[in-house]
Amino acid sequence: MTHRFPYDETEHAASKQTIQDALTVMHQGDIPFQWIEEDGSSLLGCYASLSYNPAFVGQFFAMAKTLYAPGTVKPRNRELAILGLSSVLDVPYVTYCHRKIGSKCGLSQEQFEDALAGKVPADLSAEEEMAYRLGRILTDLKTPLDDDTWKEAVSVMGKSELVGIAHTVAGYRWVSLLDQINGDTQRWIKEDAE
Repeated sequence: MTHRFPYDETEHAASKQTIQDALTVMHQGDIPFQWIEEDGSSLLGCYASLSYNPAFVGQFFAMAKTLYAPGTVKPRNRELAILGLSSVLDVPYVTYCHRKIGSKCGLSQEQFEDALAGKVPADLSAEEEMAYRLGRILTDLKTPLDDDTWKEAVSVMGKSELVGIAHTVAGYRWVSLLDQINGDTQRWIKEDAE
């Protein structure tokens, strides 16, 4: 396979190191997904295209680490919002990565599959259901959030968690766009199924 964004050690080594360091921090030393080709020929998913503009790498991961920091957004809410986004967008690499992360947050295989299919998973709290629904709603939001959704979200999760979910969806919309321009999707459909 020819990569759209092949890895060049002389140009991308600093970006690669920043990515590795940030992923290690975000996942407490155990990165649960493949982010670089086994032969080192390319970074994968959003990381491949991200590395081609090093000025953004540090800022991208400053935001990413904030999304994963304790107290920013509850981990299950974060994952459910990302699953909501993934049910709307065609992002197999994001799905592949977050299947493992979602499992660490206690989401079952059935909950994960239901969420990807656009169905609110069973056995969630009202707050978790709202996080998932917001992931779907905010991914395609083109006008102000309607009052009914706003009131319901604030009543079940509060404004701080709602804003955290908004940052999560915005951040993963960025991740998804970088992944989509990379164009390497078919292999992740297969990888995710294994």
